[in-house]
Amino acid sequence: MISAESLLLQLPQDILTLARGVLDRSVTDFQQLCDRITDCSVTDLWVLQPVFYMHLDTDHVPSQSTPAVTTDIELARWSLVGIVTTLSNIDVHAEKRCLLSAWNCIAPWLLFFHNQFIMCGVNYRPIDRTPAIKLVASMLFHGLIAGRDSDGNSKLATTPILFRPIAELWMLAIETKDEDVLNIQMPLHDLGRITSLRLVTIFLVGECMRSESFVNTLVEVSGGIGPFTSAALKYVKAIASVTNLKDPDITSEAVRIELIQVVTMFSTCVGFITGTSMQSAAIREGFIVRHSIRHIFSTLRILQPLIPGRGSTEKALASSFQYLFFLLERADVPVSVFHEALRARALEIAVRMAPFEPAKMEANLHNISADFFEILYHYLVHDKILTYTCKHVNTWSNTLGPIARQDENLWKDWSAMERTIRSYVSLRSKEEMIRRPLSNEKGWFLKWHYKRHSAEAMRGMSSCAVLLKAMPA
Repeated sequence: MISAESLLLQLPQDILTLARGVLDRSVTDFQQLCDRITDCSVTDLWVLQPVFYMHLDTDHVPSQSTPAVTTDIELARWSLVGIVTTLSNIDVHAEKRCLLSAWNCIAPWLLFFHNQFIMCGVNYRPIDRTPAIKLVASMLFHGLIAGRDSDGNSKLATTPILFRPIAELWMLAIETKDEDVLNIQMPLHDLGRITSLRLVTIFLVGECMRSESFVNTLVEVSGGIGPFTSAALKYVKAIASVTNLKDPDITSEAVRIELIQVVTMFSTCVGFITGTSMQSAAIREGFIVRHSIRHIFSTLRILQPLIPGRGSTEKALASSFQYLFFLLERADVPVSVFHEALRARALEIAVRMAPFEPAKMEANLHNISADFFEILYHYLVHDKILTYTCKHVNTWSNTLGPIARQDENLWKDWSAMERTIRSYVSLRSKEEMIRRPLSNEKGWFLKWHYKRHSAEAMRGMSSCAVLLKAMPA
């Protein structure tokens, strides 16, 4: 690191003086340098980068916080502050070599700060809890943004010693009511500003959840599958509180960026819930018991008209319906899942998203809408589904019909579905007249009619609906 002296000579004199003080282990100079670099040019920040990494020696990580190791702790603290400040003001994608090469030195210090100053009530605390939370969370987030090697592997997700700190920060962000803790204010070069600790932690969790070891750590930290699923859903339910969603001025750049963050957080939450559900049947059913579908689609219904930008729109819609389709294929009682989705206005959301142009993504919104209609058709034989659709078909015809007319394929699907619902209503009325003397099983006549005509109706089904044709009665 000292070999960078020739480069340091290019710095303004006051910054050069402070940098030399840092090289001599001056904590006061280091703090002043971190205050000063907010006004530095990008070129100066690049020159200073080695200075911020030189005091992160893993041999100096203490076992616990004591007055005897105050200098080492403070030098590491201001090193991390300098790295975070630098990465907030330069293009981290273009200049991440130092971060990647020093990550194995950074991670042990992050673990130390987390264990000593965030989760543990140590007797000697040179750093208060709230600044420690923001520093660790900010450094982890920059590790997420910039910490990928040439093969795309994430340093964050492949550093197991950070799994527990990430899981505990996730729980802390859910449980705390301290607005000062939640307000993190992290500027990102050319990427706007992150303003919520909850948003940061769900990004971190979303990056690591592909690891089975990390998921197990999350469940352990949460206190079991029940508390874990409840905690995860708190994020979805709390999304509306991240920003004021009542009549926002979406022409405002600040509000637009805030809404994009909210929608991104929502999509990541749903992806997290889907991913963990795929890994564990117990987690999957735990989310269902806690009405995950209702919370997800109720929140999506609020966000849908506010989402500023097709990209974020597609991701939020696609992730929600993909989760629903997964549950309909794997859940123990898929009929109840689909009934809850209908009650949470999934049909209305599906119709309102379909008129978009075909999306340039794997989950095309047109295909998702068509899949939903096919699934609804096959679930109409269940009494609770038919009862709900019968009750709402006239309202749907008046409110959703005009929207469906905007898209030729959607209008074709919608018209066929409306005719089918009304036909099934008539069939159920006939069943009620003959059911008592012939059978005690409610819905038997309707199911018989459905099976009789299923061969023709099955033609042209989407792949998702085909998976559901053998669903239990």
